[in-house]
Amino acid sequence: MTDVVRTNMRDLQKEMTRNRLKEAAVACFVENGYLATAVTDITKTAGATRATFYLHYKTKADVVNALLDELDVAYAQPFAELATVLAEPTLEGFRTWLTAIIGMWEQTRDVSIAVSDAASVEREIGDRRARSFEFETDRIAKALSTSGQWSAKQARIRAVLLFSQLGSLFMQWSARDSDLDAEEAIDVLAAMWMAALDPQNFH
Repeated sequence: MTDVVRTNMRDLQKEMTRNRLKEAAVACFVENGYLATAVTDITKTAGATRATFYLHYKTKADVVNALLDELDVAYAQPFAELATVLAEPTLEGFRTWLTAIIGMWEQTRDVSIAVSDAASVEREIGDRRARSFEFETDRIAKALSTSGQWSAKQARIRAVLLFSQLGSLFMQWSARDSDLDAEEAIDVLAAMWMAALDPQNFH
């Protein structure tokens, strides 16, 4: 076995261990809450030792930062595509985009819940999420401003409200007993967004 092969195998093993610890952490955070979860809970769920955990992560917050990295990658393209939809907004365009983004959220639901829970007690995580919110609302505002129908101030308030509505919807779905109908939510939210972006409603 060559040194290169050995190195690749070690790197692969490290990555597998990191992923196992992340998956265990998410399961514990969702089941027990971020604050109530100890490192020993994570290692027990992962079938690992505390020493192994600290080889890969410094703290629970370090795990959450790694989860946030994954979410940033997963949502980068969908949110970039929203700017294109906003350039020429249509009801069907919003429905299509919202269907896709809700599908993405369903795939990352547990991770998103874990991150939200951690953000409420870890200032660093909360600040990072706030920066992400600012980045996305700025991108939406710029897309709206490009249309020439809105001033920068008008575009900004619409961007904040549109993105906040989507975030509120995700929070409602995060509840264990949520019975919100996805298709109806998409129809309602798409209609609300169209109303918010119709200049005739503001004259």
